[in-house]
Amino acid sequence: MNIAFVTPYIPYPPDTGGKIRTFYLLKALSRNHPADLYTVYSKTRPEYGTVLAQVCRSIRLVELKKETDSHSPLIRSVLNPLPRLIEYFHAPNAVSEVRQLLQEGHYDLLVLDEICMAPYLMEVQGPKLVIRHKIDHLHYREIASAQPLDMEKVVSCLEVRKLRKYEHHTMSAFNAAVCCSVEDAEHLNQLNPEIPVCVIGNGVDLDYFTPLEEVAGPPTLLYTGTMHYYPNIDAVQYFFQEIYPHLVRLVPEVQILIVGHGPPAEVLQWQRLPGVKITGSVLDIRPYLAGCTATIVPLRLGGGTRLKIMESIAAGRPVVSTSVGAQGLGMRHGEHLLVADEPVEFARQSAQLLMDGDLRRRLVAQARPFVATHFSWESLGERFETLCCEVSEKGTL
Repeated sequence: MNIAFVTPYIPYPPDTGGKIRTFYLLKALSRNHPADLYTVYSKTRPEYGTVLAQVCRSIRLVELKKETDSHSPLIRSVLNPLPRLIEYFHAPNAVSEVRQLLQEGHYDLLVLDEICMAPYLMEVQGPKLVIRHKIDHLHYREIASAQPLDMEKVVSCLEVRKLRKYEHHTMSAFNAAVCCSVEDAEHLNQLNPEIPVCVIGNGVDLDYFTPLEEVAGPPTLLYTGTMHYYPNIDAVQYFFQEIYPHLVRLVPEVQILIVGHGPPAEVLQWQRLPGVKITGSVLDIRPYLAGCTATIVPLRLGGGTRLKIMESIAAGRPVVSTSVGAQGLGMRHGEHLLVADEPVEFARQSAQLLMDGDLRRRLVAQARPFVATHFSWESLGERFETLCCEVSEKGTL
């Protein structure tokens, strides 16, 4: 099977949730099938080293050449027929070049990573499969609902309507779709009931994340993620504004680690608190998992499934999460992790986990086999390969 894999960014190094998912699905597919990667970039050509070059038969990077737009965000939103998410990865030169390359490649399957890249596959013949990391208009609707009433909120609301319409129209061009959770699949079925949808959740590399022994030191909670991503910003704000004051009353010596790319000012401000450390980007998350007692996932926004939960459990660190954070995993409160949605209860559960070693060990002992069974990238990759073969051969699932 000859495959083209079209992505909005180079999926290496796998250091964000989206890049991790893309890299491991692409890696699984390329084991038995030659795969050509097509992606775009703006201004600075990305470096990706030798690992991705070994995974792909070829890698084509196309620069987005855009004219400067001096209009305000509101005027751009009104005038541009494309939603901002789509327009960001769209340039006529890049669309034309990639389409031509795809047509010349005579591929057995075209895999689109994210709906934002749909223009690149339009008018290209062949079976098409789209990977949905999340349901985009729902994601942006959540963000819009959380924003204060200002011009940005007005723009966001306009974009949500445009994006929903775009998603509905564009999905009809695909033979099948892959999403991360049952909840996301239900939304896709409501939007385009004629498109077959397969759920393949996010996973974890069990050879990379191996159980870590607990180390002596102060009780420490770790939160990881791409910190300029709005749901993570909201989670950090929620934690420090509403949960942390209750937590320090229960565990005065608690330490908090916030680890991930590009923390903005509203995240960085919390490092003024005693015992709080915000690192920014790190090359390897495992030393920080080794140094923590447990991890927290105080998310209130977002779809899909959480890589950070699987990675934490695979590394032997128990988790306290909101219901939103644990959505789509099938894990049970008190058996695999702890779940709390009210600030006082989240603080209480976190304190209990920090102070009770037997509870930590019991949760990890029960959760890691569950993760290994349901969320290893090896098994998920095999399912993805089978799915791709079916779409290539039959044109559907």
